[in-house]
Amino acid sequence: MTRISAIRPVKPPRYARQTADQRRRMLVDAAIHCLAEGGIAAFTIGNISRQADVSRGLINHHFKGIEDLLAAVYEAMTASMMAAGHAAQRTDGSAEQRLATVIGLMFEPPLFSKASLKAWLALWGEAAMNPKLKATHRRSYESYRRALAGAIGEIAKERKLPVDAQRLATTTIALIDGLWIQWCLDSAVVTRDFACEAVFGILETKLGPLQR
Repeated sequence: MTRISAIRPVKPPRYARQTADQRRRMLVDAAIHCLAEGGIAAFTIGNISRQADVSRGLINHHFKGIEDLLAAVYEAMTASMMAAGHAAQRTDGSAEQRLATVIGLMFEPPLFSKASLKAWLALWGEAAMNPKLKATHRRSYESYRRALAGAIGEIAKERKLPVDAQRLATTTIALIDGLWIQWCLDSAVVTRDFACEAVFGILETKLGPLQR
């Protein structure tokens, strides 16, 4: 499972034997750390190689340039959200309980932390101008949207409600992203409890009362 906690990576011994996948993961972790610490301006080959304590050439060996690494970072960050959502969906309980678990995970560490949110802010800003990253965003968020829509659709079916699950999932994700940004900018105004209640509020306008 991909972990956002890797924003503060633990470096392996410099000369430890590692597989290609382990090397790539180490470089992605270092790149996420750089984004969280300094934004997109800090996302450079030099900074990432220093953070990972490897040569600059190793990055070019495992990735087709800095944009390829940036796309890998975006996919890794999104995979963390998807893994959390899928883990919640596999738990026992009703559809309402599973949905509540997913929402709770979105507003708890390691996903809901200043470090991960700073990295997301940098990625979102770049995605608006970078076609390759925008395509990665669209592909990753489509999986995220399907997972959330599945839970919403199950509840709507049980209650015999005419709900457009895809549309409600899209709206919910947009609200979650916006609340993350506001919490990152001023956590005194948007608290975790406020954010959770806001998400449940918009879902309940279409689905009726939900278990927290």
